[in-house]
Amino acid sequence: MSLYSASKPVLLAVLLVKEQLKEPVALFWTVISPVVTYYLITYTRAPVGEVATDYLSRTSWFYAFVSSSVALFGLAFYIVGRRESGFLRSFVYTQRTKIIFLVGQFFAYSVVSVMYCSVFYVFTRNPFGGGSVVEYLIIVVRFYVCFLLFSVPSLLLTLVPLGFQNTSTVFSMLSLGMLALGILSIGSSNPLLLSVSLFNPMWWANRVMLVGLAECWLVVVVVVALLMILLSVMCRFLIINPVWSRY
Repeated sequence: MSLYSASKPVLLAVLLVKEQLKEPVALFWTVISPVVTYYLITYTRAPVGEVATDYLSRTSWFYAFVSSSVALFGLAFYIVGRRESGFLRSFVYTQRTKIIFLVGQFFAYSVVSVMYCSVFYVFTRNPFGGGSVVEYLIIVVRFYVCFLLFSVPSLLLTLVPLGFQNTSTVFSMLSLGMLALGILSIGSSNPLLLSVSLFNPMWWANRVMLVGLAECWLVVVVVVALLMILLSVMCRFLIINPVWSRY
């Protein structure tokens, strides 16, 4: 592959990132709303001085939720949206163009995920003091692993022939369900609930944010392997025709 061909996914990723930045509503919903919720919960449960001493344990679920939102409503939802708009049918119909599109899409939302993580960190950490570059980098790395974790089920759902509106509903239900099950499992001794939590990506994402990659190395290996396999499968079976126009 020539250097120009290899750079096409990067060029596409740059365009997709610019497109994402032109949608302030998406930024507000994905990042600012968890920030507002975090402050509401914080100020009703603990004094400000206590927050800075245990920052990550208080924000791990929020980071997990933001990473799931980027994967579901960014990476995967935009693939469905471009399919339903006819974009994929018009421009992404060969094996080569599928690879360029998928790699570009993944690169773009990898950058977007880091941006969203950074925004959340600045708005929730810096006002209390005590933040550092080292802490920020550790959180970003853990957050990106969470994004990869949620990318696996998100990309799998793009292979289901659902329309745009139905996909939005399914993604919303999935996001809320994962979060609700994760929160219910906190401090619970119910064996059934604990067993269900093991299959909940939100629970694993929260654990990655809390304990780090050293203790979750097996999760990282499995996620990366599954993601590589899934992207390869999608290069072959990516649905390019809108649900309303099958041929």
